[in-house]
Amino acid sequence: MRSYDRDADPVEFGRVVTLADGVFAIALTLLVLDLAQAGTTLDAPLATALPGLAPRFLAFAISVAVVGTFYRSHHEFVSGLQRLDGGLMSLTITYLSFIVLIPFVQGVLSRTGEPLALAMYAAVLGVAAIVEGFMLGHAYRRGLLRAPQVGRAARFEILRAAAPVVIFLASIGLVYVLGLWTMVLWFSLWPIDSLLDRLERRGR
Repeated sequence: MRSYDRDADPVEFGRVVTLADGVFAIALTLLVLDLAQAGTTLDAPLATALPGLAPRFLAFAISVAVVGTFYRSHHEFVSGLQRLDGGLMSLTITYLSFIVLIPFVQGVLSRTGEPLALAMYAAVLGVAAIVEGFMLGHAYRRGLLRAPQVGRAARFEILRAAAPVVIFLASIGLVYVLGLWTMVLWFSLWPIDSLLDRLERRGR
């Protein structure tokens, strides 16, 4: 499959970017449907029912933070691309397929809170982070980036890509020890990514 240059083929290049943005927008929209469904099936006074909705609100907040972090990372990745090729487009479709699974695993988690549901959630996000790392590596190897990072900035870019992989995959085993407290570990991804981003910018 041919490659598409940002400047020479702006329409074709933009189609891939628009697809990714649309998938993220749909994923964020679907996250709130779990709360909407819970709100329409309340069978007790609001003051009594609200504590029971806490797990759903927590799962929603964490999922929004996680999807937001993935979106910001993907946005920065795309902004640094000069070209797209067939391999990167295939990896992008694979990556987006895990992004749209997040509302599903959030729904399972908010309804059960079981360790297996936590492990499913962590596995989906961990694999998404792995595919994101493959996308970055593919872009480096194929020379698809405008200006690949080097030195200190490159090391922090690798750390940013590795952080979610480590956090989510490590938590698959920890869910059977920490239970719902594992969610706190997931939520930490947002400040960790922000810190690494600031350090990376300084390195530039």
